[in-house]
Amino acid sequence: MRHTDGGRRNPWLRRTPAVLGIAAAVVAGLAPAAQADPVTSADSTHTVTLVTGDQVVVQDVGGRQTATVLPRPGSSGDFVNQRVDGDLYVVPATALPYLGTSLDRSLFDVSALIRDGITDQVPVQVAGTAPGVQNGTVTRESGAAFGAALAAQAGRDAKNHFATPGPLFGTASSVRLAAAGAPQEAHPNFPMHTVRILTVNGADTPTDAALGLLNTDDGRIFNGFPYSTGGEERVSVPSGNYGLVAWFPTFDSTGRVTTVRVVVQDFVVSGDQTVTVDAAKATSQVTVSTPKPATVTSQTLEYFRGAQGLGSQGYSFGVGTGTTYVAPSAPATVGTFHFNVQLHSESPAGTASPYSYDLKIDSAGALSANQHYKVTADQLATVKESYYSDKPGRVEGMSRIIFLPYEFFGFGQFSPLTAPLQRTEYVLGGPDFQYADALLASMNTGRGFVSSSFQQFAPKTTTPVGWLRGPLVPGLTTPSTGTTSWFCNACRRDDTIRVGLVPVLDSDGHGFSLDAPGTGTVSTSHFQLLSGGKALIDGKDITGGEVAAPAGQADYKIVYDQTRTAPWFHQSTVSHSEWTFGSAHSGAQTVPTGWGCDPATGSATDCSALPLVTASYQLNAGLDGTAPAGPDQVVVTFAHAPGGQNLPFAKGSVQVSFDGGVTWTPTFTADLGGGRYRAQWTNPASTTGGDVALRVSATDVAGNSLTQSVTSAFSVPGAQS
Repeated sequence: MRHTDGGRRNPWLRRTPAVLGIAAAVVAGLAPAAQADPVTSADSTHTVTLVTGDQVVVQDVGGRQTATVLPRPGSSGDFVNQRVDGDLYVVPATALPYLGTSLDRSLFDVSALIRDGITDQVPVQVAGTAPGVQNGTVTRESGAAFGAALAAQAGRDAKNHFATPGPLFGTASSVRLAAAGAPQEAHPNFPMHTVRILTVNGADTPTDAALGLLNTDDGRIFNGFPYSTGGEERVSVPSGNYGLVAWFPTFDSTGRVTTVRVVVQDFVVSGDQTVTVDAAKATSQVTVSTPKPATVTSQTLEYFRGAQGLGSQGYSFGVGTGTTYVAPSAPATVGTFHFNVQLHSESPAGTASPYSYDLKIDSAGALSANQHYKVTADQLATVKESYYSDKPGRVEGMSRIIFLPYEFFGFGQFSPLTAPLQRTEYVLGGPDFQYADALLASMNTGRGFVSSSFQQFAPKTTTPVGWLRGPLVPGLTTPSTGTTSWFCNACRRDDTIRVGLVPVLDSDGHGFSLDAPGTGTVSTSHFQLLSGGKALIDGKDITGGEVAAPAGQADYKIVYDQTRTAPWFHQSTVSHSEWTFGSAHSGAQTVPTGWGCDPATGSATDCSALPLVTASYQLNAGLDGTAPAGPDQVVVTFAHAPGGQNLPFAKGSVQVSFDGGVTWTPTFTADLGGGRYRAQWTNPASTTGGDVALRVSATDVAGNSLTQSVTSAFSVPGAQS
């Protein structure tokens, strides 16, 4: 996995590198047959609960990492992320003034929390009392009280510019993580010098500031995030060139960030010295204009500094709807420098045809005095988004993370929308922009995380995209066009077969996992890999596995059953899938160069894709998953697992059921060629107010086949009065 530091570590300052998602089991607690090992993948998704009740979804895909924040109810939505030596910190802005004093920084080290398995309950030690702490732990539900109390404290302390902050919540002198937490600092064997950093707002007004400091000769020498309290911070560093960023936020009485002033400057350390950073110099307001009027709903500023040798530092500040100013800077002479602004803006309320903009604009080398950016129509690509929902009025969350060429980490935040919805979304087009989109099916509960593969868009093009278009069924994800790095999820390497299904796919190929069981939520599944009447893998609540197989040609069968119900969706609740395929010893690589097959090494040596048949659906249903009584149709496209040979299909069929799968009705199915079949039937009037099940099957010329059925694939609405 790569981060913005290119995967480079800092052995002199940190004891343990972060490794997220490398050889991570698809499903924890796998109980396969004795000779099978759990399926592993180089890609992974983790949802981490912070002590403030906010949640962070961390995903590793194709060598890049994303972190998307789901704020707790009532949150201001202002977050900071800091990245150093492979560890990612996600910090609510209201916690910044208290880090290292009354708040343990380890509480927000998302990488360490994942390493330690602390993802849903945070163990804490409190000197005093703190809201939301129950029996020494904080959950997402109880953490909302902690986060609200912290925001209120920041609002109160901001009135005196945090000059005399008292105990947190009136009684807590410290709140610490009751676990290993962040790696401990080591002490480098260098001559050290004390640098006194004074942070002011005008010559005679000391003020607090969040700092990022990097040795730009070699980031392993020093790379950290000190905080200036009362206008001063002291750091002990070796000689060399340094890059400094200072963030000066202001808060209102609710703890919301109102303004952020940013100052960057370089200096050389050759002995003890004092460096002064003045917020008053940040007078250039950051503004962006778009072809159509739009209101900014969230904005993130990102500072990236790379050392001339090894190491780099990333520091992002989410300012929500606050106003931002920067100070013009001299060009960086040692190492690399980037500063970018990313924003999401939406059409004015009540617009008949809603639209949005997602933009990211970079400044390289230095910050200029002119911080107004004008985006023109010929720079933009158009994405026609359709957000499907079989529960009309469902509040979903959308996040679009944008990667520039130098970035291997992306930070985003879910913005709410009410589905079903069709919206035109404008993004910057061209080879310098890669997009990783994600959706929350239920913004209120934080459940139903759905993600896309990386995408690029050319300027002045239009691309249709559908989210959660049914039926929602298990299958295999497909790499997007131009993908050069991909982990094979249905492959054979020598005599080891490895399969990892995606539990849920929508009709556009967006994949997501089963939600955790809970009140009103059922998520169960059963996976089997069979051959010669013997179960090679047989496990509940797993999506695959790996197993040794005989070298000779043999027939195999995968059976996967799934049941999932939750209050935030109605359809596609039960599915049954069967794959049959033949396989023999793989003695040569047939998957593309750059793919991975062995999760331990990433190697694709002697790796061949299994000839599993795949299916994608185009139902003739509306955004709400309904189709009226009368003539209806579906187009099903059959293909094969990514990286394999696309064999012709000998036959395909589609059936429908109006009684929940008790009886099945054949359809009139036409072969459209290239694996595409169109099925036509009539939804009887007696089905109104009910659901329709769907079953498809196909067999290729080599005998590989797929049969897949799903209940409640779509609904026929009741008669209108």
